[in-house]
Amino acid sequence: MQDTRRRTFLKTLGISALTAGLTPLIPSVKRANAEEVDWFQGINRVKDPPVSLTPKEKGHVPSAQVPDGIKSGEPFNLTIQIGENLHPMTANHFIQWIEVYLGTDMVVRVEFSPLCPQAKTTIPVVLKEASTLRILSRCNLHGIWETTRKIAIDTFLEVNK
Repeated sequence: MQDTRRRTFLKTLGISALTAGLTPLIPSVKRANAEEVDWFQGINRVKDPPVSLTPKEKGHVPSAQVPDGIKSGEPFNLTIQIGENLHPMTANHFIQWIEVYLGTDMVVRVEFSPLCPQAKTTIPVVLKEASTLRILSRCNLHGIWETTRKIAIDTFLEVNK
């Protein structure tokens, strides 16, 4: 009787190990279809400057509106929206969050839900020196998207204070 339980245990263990060994192969079979893209493999980046965007890029790339004449140490409003035309916000397809970085420092993370009417936000920002603005956003269906942009301080205004 004990021998039967041992055999059952070993069979179960063998089947589990076999299943675990095949699991990594299943996603690679799925990716064999050339029309499917795994948007969650990494960060989706658009070439700078964007030459011709695909429809998917047009709908997901974060864009920033930065005013002219930014002065060192003075706040300005940074408006961020996702997509050339605002990304849809439905129960099945929506932007989950936006993160804003200056250099490597996180400035803000804004969370959204499908109940939010649009993937757009305005935040106050203060720069002491020129910096690289980096915006990341996450679509629940199409992964993480990134845009970077250099922001300069208006040195002409600084000299003439």
